[in-house]
Amino acid sequence: MLPLSAIDAIGPAWSHTRRLLWDKRDWRLMLKIGAVAVFAQLGGANFNSGSFPNNLGSGTHNHGGLPHPAFLAAMIGAIIFIAIFALLFSLLLFYIGSRLQFTLFEIVLRSDTTVAPIWRRYGAATWRWIGLKILFFLACFAVCAPLLIPIIIAFVHNISASAQNGSIQNTGAFVAAILAFVGSIVLIAIFVAVLYSLLHDFGLPSMALESTSMSQTVRRVWNMLRAEPGQVLLYLVMRFVLGFAGGIASNIILFFVILIACVPFGLIGVIDYFALHNAGTGGVIVMWIVFAVLGLLFLALIIIAAIILTGYVYTFIQAYALYFLGGRYPLLGQYLAPYWPSTHMPVPPPPAYEPPPTPPAPPAFEPPTA
Repeated sequence: MLPLSAIDAIGPAWSHTRRLLWDKRDWRLMLKIGAVAVFAQLGGANFNSGSFPNNLGSGTHNHGGLPHPAFLAAMIGAIIFIAIFALLFSLLLFYIGSRLQFTLFEIVLRSDTTVAPIWRRYGAATWRWIGLKILFFLACFAVCAPLLIPIIIAFVHNISASAQNGSIQNTGAFVAAILAFVGSIVLIAIFVAVLYSLLHDFGLPSMALESTSMSQTVRRVWNMLRAEPGQVLLYLVMRFVLGFAGGIASNIILFFVILIACVPFGLIGVIDYFALHNAGTGGVIVMWIVFAVLGLLFLALIIIAAIILTGYVYTFIQAYALYFLGGRYPLLGQYLAPYWPSTHMPVPPPPAYEPPPTPPAPPAFEPPTA
């Protein structure tokens, strides 16, 4: 497979995604692959911590105005239990997302839509991939912490200096401090996201196809970046642009899907209301049951449409990464080769070599006459 530039890989990736998902006209297949693509995103840095209310109510107080020890013990125990449950649930989602990343990779690479067999093949590789990502996030924290701590200290100092006695004394300094803090956090987040995209797009394929170790995987990503820094940078820019444009397009389509769905659901709801709202207690109960069923069906329709549309975008981004890497990773390119003629015209071969014409022979030597 010929190496493609970051621009040339867009066309084959789009054709591949359309052939995999859209050409079969099967919404159940699109929902299944879309769900795999959406839940595979949980294998990234998506550790969401729960929030707890600051005021847990008055509770039972003793005569000194402090909560009763039994109430405090129960509250602390509940918080610890919820925190442990949230941590375990987040780790479970992280594992499922990491394994689904391999599943989505093989679905797009081989156009094999049987999810369960693919899921079973990547049990051992998932743990190496999880270990590599944990080391990656720890390394990012070690690099970013020395930068982040002074930023936080400066932010707290500037906020304290501009706000005294419960009021803002210097509005300009207060806004500048907030903007500087938010901008620094955004830059650090972009830095980590770029590195993770490189690790996922260029590292996961070698782990999936060759079961490479963590050090070999990182080395291959680094060699890729060092060999073609310009193309890799353009790829990252196009990956962001395509994802952003795909997100906007999917939201617009989802908006029109909701508008169209409102017509039949709204019509049924209006008929239900006028038919049953004066039919006595039993009729009112039936009316509200119909409303509940319609609401659940409408919500299910929105969720299904959102998963299909978002999954289509994620599947396209995965295909884009494969076609960009395929020409630079021969083993990966072999799997994409069957789709190559139908998705992208190869670069025509150079003309055959023609040797230069033979120069004319010099005239024969004629000795001088006596």
